[in-house]
Amino acid sequence: MDFLFYLTPQAQEIINLVNKAKFSIQENVQFCKNKNLFGFVDFGKKFVICTKNIQNSGFDPHFYINETVYHESVHIAHHCNNYQPFWISKKDMPLPFNKLQDVKKSVNASTASSQMEHEAYWMEDKPDKVSYVIKKYCL
Repeated sequence: MDFLFYLTPQAQEIINLVNKAKFSIQENVQFCKNKNLFGFVDFGKKFVICTKNIQNSGFDPHFYINETVYHESVHIAHHCNNYQPFWISKKDMPLPFNKLQDVKKSVNASTASSQMEHEAYWMEDKPDKVSYVIKKYCL
């Protein structure tokens, strides 16, 4: 799996937690080819990263692969929490305007609630918090 070469030590630890939570990890599945996605988690306990999409995006793959791992891992914790948000107050999770727009786009493209997407976008640069929610809800 190509994405593994890009991971920070914290992202590697999170991937290990994802494995312990019994999610299969897949890369560049067929659905990635049809969508402009960087990653997703599905109900079948699959964690998917679309490495080729990230590499071809023009963005820094080192940054966005790790960010995608963190973001999608928050959704794994949501899945383990009966597909429910953690109900962190949005005032305690400030997001810049561009991330708020990303929340709206993600809600329209997925089954996640606005609260869940807000939590994932807020945590996608906070690997310690991501590790915490996976351990709390999945292990």
